[in-house]
Amino acid sequence: MSADNGAKRALWQGFIDSAQPALEHWREQLEQPELAQECVLQRLLNANRDCAFGRAHGFAHIADSTQFRDNVPIHTYAQLHPWIERAQHESQAILTSVPPVFFERTSGSSALQKAIPYTRAFLGEMHSALNVWLADMYRQVPEISHGSGYWSMSPPLQMPVAAPNGISIGSASDLEYLSGSNIASLAGTLLIPGFAGDPSQWRRQTLLALLADADLSFISVWSPTFLTSLLQPLFDGETPEHAQTFAWLEEALPASRKSALRRARSQGVCTELWPRLAAVSCWVDGPSRHYFKALAARFPQAQWLPKGLFATEGVVSVPYGDGAGCPLAIGSHYLEFLCEDGALRNAHALRMGETAQVLLTTGGGLYRYALGDRVRVVGVQGRTPRVEFIGRAEVTSDLVGEKLDEQIVQGIFERCLTTEAAACLIPNASATPPYYLALVATGEDIDSPALALAIESALSGAFHYAQARSLGQLAPLRVRWLKGDADLLAQVLQQAAELSGIRAGDVKPRPLINRLATADAILALTEPQCPHF
Repeated sequence: MSADNGAKRALWQGFIDSAQPALEHWREQLEQPELAQECVLQRLLNANRDCAFGRAHGFAHIADSTQFRDNVPIHTYAQLHPWIERAQHESQAILTSVPPVFFERTSGSSALQKAIPYTRAFLGEMHSALNVWLADMYRQVPEISHGSGYWSMSPPLQMPVAAPNGISIGSASDLEYLSGSNIASLAGTLLIPGFAGDPSQWRRQTLLALLADADLSFISVWSPTFLTSLLQPLFDGETPEHAQTFAWLEEALPASRKSALRRARSQGVCTELWPRLAAVSCWVDGPSRHYFKALAARFPQAQWLPKGLFATEGVVSVPYGDGAGCPLAIGSHYLEFLCEDGALRNAHALRMGETAQVLLTTGGGLYRYALGDRVRVVGVQGRTPRVEFIGRAEVTSDLVGEKLDEQIVQGIFERCLTTEAAACLIPNASATPPYYLALVATGEDIDSPALALAIESALSGAFHYAQARSLGQLAPLRVRWLKGDADLLAQVLQQAAELSGIRAGDVKPRPLINRLATADAILALTEPQCPHF
């Protein structure tokens, strides 16, 4: 073991020792989720009773969760936006008694870019969840401490700017999230690529840094499509861009690493590139499941660890323990759930098998915030539900009133496609009349006209889609075939999302594309005459 790797093990051990009190407290909370959640709610109400939002909603007089529901309505981002704008313009306490440290931008699939307030209290709530996740991951795979770790980082699309009241909008680095926590000590274990020079070259620079490190022992990314896209030049030399990147990497690497790179390409796996790689962590639920399974074949030497539901707005579930799903983050934020039957439940009252939308109340100043994510209860940890991510509640496409949603589309693909095929549905809004295109990736030959008829027939089972077709508002669905596997579709979706302004590390795989800029980029990239795919 090198001295450098010995130092990394020591940093991990120091972190594990420091995380023990938080871990013990978490275990106690899992056994008493109702009490834990009431404590979180009272902490938030007491801390923010004197801010403008707290005064407007009577925080000082709210005694329990029932009164909280009566006094504070459910908020979408659009409904909270006036309060957030005030927090960016005024100097007094608006959403929280203590002003935000910064506002973090979202760059996901929504057309509306959001600015989420990050306070010290909110960062502490996130740190408590991260402590549990990292400590339990070490328990499962202690070998992650034996070398370098790579936590996905991509350069921000926009540099931070100052709000009118001087608070920063945007963070310069993901590492800002760890400031002031015991987790920050793990930065000394990380492989951090430099993004100097041309920002468009960050992907090459990241890949070179990874390839140069034979002691890589842990990879943590959010979406599996991010890692698939990053590694694509290693295994796909058919496009000029990938061939040029591979040649550039060979030129830059020392002889031993160049040899490992060539063997990886010939074998189609990364085992000899990173023989010490013990674990990879990414999303494995919902729409990510197909892409995760395809990516896992590249890393037969690694254990795959699921991510919980961490969003820019807050954390819903934390990877911990064994079994399906992840337990709810009952010690971080106050959580409520809007079930499909219209019932509103607290965390402890969720039932096995129930699917529900998430409402968050956080120390950052989001109150009964409709996150837009749907989860399903798949188990229990102590007395706390374990959940898995199902998909977005708000991912809908409605060009002319057809009202398609992600759940409908995913179910249709499962019925109409083989298990080997990966697909997404894309609106072509610029056509006259507009239509939907099913982009299907599979190595098997397909009968595109027959598949188009099958998917069209299934879509017509949705009343509003059938009505739009009968009125001539939509043209018939079309199928476009990508000859390849889920890796190829993942690459297309990742590249199109980045081209349309989504930060690389924030791209989420989805069966339905509803962001028209992303849809247009996919259609352009996959034109039959396009040389890229």
